[in-house]
Amino acid sequence: MAVTDLDLAGISGSRLHTNTDVDETEDDVDAGAGTLWAIEVDNTLNAAVTYVKLYNAASGAVTVGTTAPDFIFAVPASVSRAIIFPQGFAYSTALSIAAVTAGGTAGTTGPTSAVTARVVYS
Repeated sequence: MAVTDLDLAGISGSRLHTNTDVDETEDDVDAGAGTLWAIEVDNTLNAAVTYVKLYNAASGAVTVGTTAPDFIFAVPASVSRAIIFPQGFAYSTALSIAAVTAGGTAGTTGPTSAVTARVVYS
């Protein structure tokens, strides 16, 4: 897994977080409060839908399959999908991400192949 963070100086203090292996193990995107502006999910290596879950919680406080996510995005098989939040989505604690093969809160099985997520936040 590769995780990188990049300052986006031209977008009012925003950062780009890239995770090349989002799976059933939750990962931190941002360790503090902030605003989510956009997420792009690349599911092109999977032949099945992947459900990307975002949590307003630090990764240590999340149990995938038990903790209710704040957002769930279904990304169809073999596509890349971008979701934009024009007004931003404020999170008060932290921002964590996971990807599984079942929607809703339940589901603990990760996608067969790598899923990449690019998250813009400030």
